[in-house]
Amino acid sequence: MKHKTIIIVYILTIFCCNSFAQQSRVESLLYDMKNHPEHIWVTAHRGAHQKYPENTLASMREAIRMNVDIIEIDVRETKDHELVLIHDETIDRVTGENGYVKDLTLKEIQKKNLLFKGEQTNYNIPTFSEALDELKGKAIINIDFKAGYEEALSKACLLIKEKGMEQEAFIYIYNHYEIITCLQKKYPWINIWPRAYSREDINTILTFSNIKIIQIDFSFYDDDWTKKLIKQGIRVSANALGKYDDMQRQNVNGFEEIIKKQVNVIETDLPEELVWFLKNKGLRL
Repeated sequence: MKHKTIIIVYILTIFCCNSFAQQSRVESLLYDMKNHPEHIWVTAHRGAHQKYPENTLASMREAIRMNVDIIEIDVRETKDHELVLIHDETIDRVTGENGYVKDLTLKEIQKKNLLFKGEQTNYNIPTFSEALDELKGKAIINIDFKAGYEEALSKACLLIKEKGMEQEAFIYIYNHYEIITCLQKKYPWINIWPRAYSREDINTILTFSNIKIIQIDFSFYDDDWTKKLIKQGIRVSANALGKYDDMQRQNVNGFEEIIKKQVNVIETDLPEELVWFLKNKGLRL
């Protein structure tokens, strides 16, 4: 009987270990979101664009290798109504050629090779669909939607659902909060990531249901209300972009300064450095 018990315990242990091993990165993050607000998440701004061209599949793969939690991407619409990943209105900066994204077809855009540190590469502008396929199960996605058209946004929401990525994809909304009402009514499965520019904006955002992350500016930051948001189960995101990243590059302890704030999502252009910094501090998974 004793041997039988040992065998059963062994089998259960193996089963539990295998189940844990099979849990995707996103599943781990969703558990962490609810249960460990003390863990600080890292958002890679446009992927790992220090090593590969921004918003490319390669920059996403590299960010995943770095073990970031969130990857921020920019989405625009082409002339033939395809969704692609590019930050600017034009292709000028990223390709060295000229043209507005809205005036070019997908085929025309994907013929353009991207620049990296001033040199031409073999990388191209990916589609939104390709990006979702690349990131599924591997990271939370912050979708900075720059297309500006209702039809394009609808297409993005439907594609997220079609790919079964409702839990891991977030649509980033600036201060046009009426869009949140429309999205939640038409696409109740969509996660919204609103940005606040003031305390009044925070109050407005809190009138909406199912808000899991809010982006804030430090211009109106206050410890007390950010603590309250986190206590309510809402993650508070802020940028290291600019000031704190620049301090870190100059060895002036930028990351030490930003973690003094009551925020638990940090967006950065230095994702690998921030991941290691937080890990050494015991502040992440």
